[in-house]
Amino acid sequence: MSIFCFQKSQSDRVSKLSLTVGEETLPLMWKGEKPDDNVHAVLFHHSSGLVFLEETRSSAGPQGSYRVFVLTGRTPGSGRFEAIEVPRTGALKTLGQIDIDVRDPSDQDADLVYTGKFIYWRKSMPVSLKGTNPLLYAATSGLIGNQIGSLQSSKDHGPLPEGLYSFFTHLDPRQSSLDAANKRGDKAISNQEEGIQFLPIGGNGPVYPDWGTFRVRLTPVQGNMFGRGGFYLHNSHKGYSHGCIEVGADAGGLDFFTSLLTYAGSQPRKAKLVLRVKYSYPEQFTAGRTLR
Repeated sequence: MSIFCFQKSQSDRVSKLSLTVGEETLPLMWKGEKPDDNVHAVLFHHSSGLVFLEETRSSAGPQGSYRVFVLTGRTPGSGRFEAIEVPRTGALKTLGQIDIDVRDPSDQDADLVYTGKFIYWRKSMPVSLKGTNPLLYAATSGLIGNQIGSLQSSKDHGPLPEGLYSFFTHLDPRQSSLDAANKRGDKAISNQEEGIQFLPIGGNGPVYPDWGTFRVRLTPVQGNMFGRGGFYLHNSHKGYSHGCIEVGADAGGLDFFTSLLTYAGSQPRKAKLVLRVKYSYPEQFTAGRTLR
């Protein structure tokens, strides 16, 4: 017999979970109750589009087998997450299940929410970007080894501090095109003006690969910044940052800054958008799938 449980409370079975879009669960475990329980001979199955699954650890040791994974809310709705046995012959058999409810965040102040591995653009997007699935973009914050929500006070190392931030949705007139950015050279990086900025690109790609090709400055509105500042959203793809949010594409390949430029050219639009940073739990890892 095998059970679903939280990794830190292995004696308690997990049968129900409630998440918001973009929120990640504490590490979950599919664990054998006896050493000879084969927990690896199952297929994890969930309602289509409801959650993201990331399996992080596993063991097939003599003291017991287990698999560790996290789930992230993807689309509002209800469904089930199941462990299904796939026998060589005969019908499939469900060995365990978790009922899951995914809802939209109730935060009325935020247009976007960053929860550690994704930025969720939850309202105020242009009509052309509205589809059947929420806009969840891969996102990373903090240096490797420091990508944990509880390290947000660590200057130049930890992830972006929790709180509210705003950013302008117009193009910075000094860097409103690639030509303008290339002409400014090094001044394109030292420019601290707000608004969406193109960044220089050379024959081999971004001139400043730590930044990428686009960025927009974040202005703290609410929260403890721990003496830190100079934060941006930017589209490098190195898999780490010094506290900014490196943001990439959604599951369908739609790039965040492509979406933001679409918004900048739409009418009506808000002059500023508000980003809420709230990690799912203190030990939340803040490394999304931005490395490529």
